[in-house]
Amino acid sequence: MFEVLKKAFPYTIPVLFGYCFLGLAYGLFVSEAGFPAWSSALMSLIIYAGSLQFVLVPFLLSPISILALIGLTVSISIRHLFYGLNMIETANKSKSKILFIHFLSDETYALISTIKPPKGIKEEDFYLAIGFLNYFYWAFFAWLGAIFGNIFTFNTQGLDFVLVALFVVLFVEQWKSAPSHIPAIFGVIISVATLIFFGPKSFMIPAMVIIILSLITSKNLILKDTKKNERQKND
Repeated sequence: MFEVLKKAFPYTIPVLFGYCFLGLAYGLFVSEAGFPAWSSALMSLIIYAGSLQFVLVPFLLSPISILALIGLTVSISIRHLFYGLNMIETANKSKSKILFIHFLSDETYALISTIKPPKGIKEEDFYLAIGFLNYFYWAFFAWLGAIFGNIFTFNTQGLDFVLVALFVVLFVEQWKSAPSHIPAIFGVIISVATLIFFGPKSFMIPAMVIIILSLITSKNLILKDTKKNERQKND
């Protein structure tokens, strides 16, 4: 497994830098709320959902019902269902299906959807290694940020923009490596349209549903564009 981790590490460097700043920001946020440093690491290891973790911190400072907590979790993290369905077959072949599922984050899925494993390494092992490394980065920097927050005073305003920068980098890599740009174009157009129509707090689920339906109905068009681009590349 160490050999697989060594092979996977270079591919995770963009996420490493992204999680460095975002994890530190989360740890500082937890520290500012008055929680001990270990709680930042523990929540990161158990929950491992960046946006949900940021939202949960102020809720933990006030009484909240279990039903409200469940509703909050589902509303924020339901997007995991959409890309998780795409990884069921790979997860079933993994040595640890539970860990494979737990390690699957937005950034991990965005990364593994753009790369292929090196020769001699099984796809499920390679993707599991990438998921583990990203999981470790997040928990470590969240813990480190909380420790710094207990010692020093930081202004965390603007640090969350690093997540946007990370996804821009992953999108560019996916654009360059994908055999067809139609899915990416659909994703951008539909996301912008639903953002305008539904607003920033409610656009995620409609966007994901419409994107999936668009990709299903446009399957033949995407396949035709893929074959065309592959022929041009070979020529």
